[in-house]
Amino acid sequence: MRIMRLAGIAVFISGALSFLSAQTSGNVPLDDLSFFQAPSGNWKIAGNVTADLDKNESLKLKQGKGILVNDPGGKHGEDLRTAGEYGDFDLHLEFMMARGSNSGIYLQGLYEIQLFDSWAAAHPRFSDCGGVYERWDEARPEGKKGFEGYAPRINAARAPGLWQTMDISFQAARFDAYGRKTANARLIWVIMNGVVIHENLELTGPTRGAWGEEKPTGPLRLQGDHGPVAFRNIRIDNYNLPPLSLGEMTYAQYFVEGNDQITGPGDLKPVKKGTTAVLTQEVCTENEKFALLFNGPLQIPVAGEYHLDFNFYGRGNVRIDGKTVIEKSWGGRQVDFQLSAGVHQVEIFYVKMESWMPNGLAFYISGPGIRRQPLHAPGSEPIGSLSRQIFIDFEKDPVITRSFVDFNPGDGQKAHRITHAANVGFPNGSCFGYDLSYGTVFQVWRGGFLDATPMWNDRGDGSSRARGSVLHLLDAPAVAVLANENQAWPDTLGQTEGFRPKGYRLNPAGEPTFTFQAYGASFDDQVSPADGRFTRRILVSGQPQGALYARAGKGTTIEPLEKNLFRVDGRYYVRTPEKSAAKPMVRASGGGEELLIPFSGNAVEYELIW
Repeated sequence: MRIMRLAGIAVFISGALSFLSAQTSGNVPLDDLSFFQAPSGNWKIAGNVTADLDKNESLKLKQGKGILVNDPGGKHGEDLRTAGEYGDFDLHLEFMMARGSNSGIYLQGLYEIQLFDSWAAAHPRFSDCGGVYERWDEARPEGKKGFEGYAPRINAARAPGLWQTMDISFQAARFDAYGRKTANARLIWVIMNGVVIHENLELTGPTRGAWGEEKPTGPLRLQGDHGPVAFRNIRIDNYNLPPLSLGEMTYAQYFVEGNDQITGPGDLKPVKKGTTAVLTQEVCTENEKFALLFNGPLQIPVAGEYHLDFNFYGRGNVRIDGKTVIEKSWGGRQVDFQLSAGVHQVEIFYVKMESWMPNGLAFYISGPGIRRQPLHAPGSEPIGSLSRQIFIDFEKDPVITRSFVDFNPGDGQKAHRITHAANVGFPNGSCFGYDLSYGTVFQVWRGGFLDATPMWNDRGDGSSRARGSVLHLLDAPAVAVLANENQAWPDTLGQTEGFRPKGYRLNPAGEPTFTFQAYGASFDDQVSPADGRFTRRILVSGQPQGALYARAGKGTTIEPLEKNLFRVDGRYYVRTPEKSAAKPMVRASGGGEELLIPFSGNAVEYELIW
């Protein structure tokens, strides 16, 4: 009896903590430090932060709000913890490292994801940025006290003083009513700067430096006892509710011939009826000319906006409480839909006429306090492409591959296909994409070289994809003649400008120099690699028809820093030679800013650092 009472108390406490967690789910306010528990003096709120690329552990702060900064000032600071505690949650944040700095994110105060200035690391370890720090046991022999650290898959780190992104999906350890652990904690995934660096990783126990023992909930803890670090745009999505499930469903199967556009059974007579405990197309043994109609209850615990994701191999439509939420569509669709608390009736109509593809039906849902989860049987999922992946790797000399590239930077630029792209990969792992149509570098990345599966598998579509952490730049002309400093930058170069691509030539090291003609002159465009940076030098021969400029950057905000250094949207740097006679110019452009560099003599040169 006493044991049962203790278990009930544990459940009550866990429920209370879940309620507290639910109140702190969402965007973390950074107008002050009230979201955190007893913050020490090394933690501050700022409006802007920059780093010194030539000085260790140096961050410069400007007054304002929106950025959380650990600024120990050369002293030993303290860690920062949230007032609320969390079980399962997703975390999104942006962070900035000072040069040579060290910090970390402790999930539940126990499991550390390392933050470190690992910009130049050739072979990242668990102690580099994005690594899962090692566990520690003093009882183990010397040299083996540390164990089970996990390095990131690739080094996706950016340069000091640049904003980087981290997305973490965490599943807490599980405990029974008596407090005994029944399952280890797990990283569902960690995505850093757009690249998956961990996936489905089991955490067998707390890492070194953990606060306390494992339990169902714990705070988010930011390390402050090492070097300077800054955070912004922090969001915590807390999943404190149990999973959803569809109740027992009725289904009916129909024979369909010559009409795959039907949206309901109409006058069709069912060839089979039944019930199923779980949504699955496996109730049907046919492979073509059939339709399935499912009806079943869905219990929603909390009112709010839910994200519904339906996938079909064939066509389907979905109604909830008699209202159409997914119109008749091929392959499925996603929709956000408001649902009240209570029981809702779900109706799914699935039609498949083709025999050349397998059957497939899947339904995912996520919402307030509920992580994205399947409501279908595992065997019902459309299996997708089973093609093997075809990668192009680095070699001892630079690798150059021509292909289409689907360019979708997602920052206001229009998504489109680049049809005349040359992808260049250097032995040190640095890569760039060059659009021969405009004579411009449109993206840079580090990690792997190319995924050529879309280009070479089966018939292919001619495109390849960058493998690694990609920095999207601009797919627009890199050089232009301007009548005055206020003339708008051209979107394209064509017959009016006399543009003609002339291909490229290789130097003895195998590095390409791209050549093109425009404005009555000839241009040589060479991009040379270093760790985390490229040096770009454009030479012109002939007499251009006016004042010639290169556009080195464009964004919402371009900040001039010391030593001819400019930071573009906090995403990358542009640095011009200190002794260059050319004076870079930041000017307004289309609601943002752009960085122009006039040609000095017959050349323009700058470093791109990311």
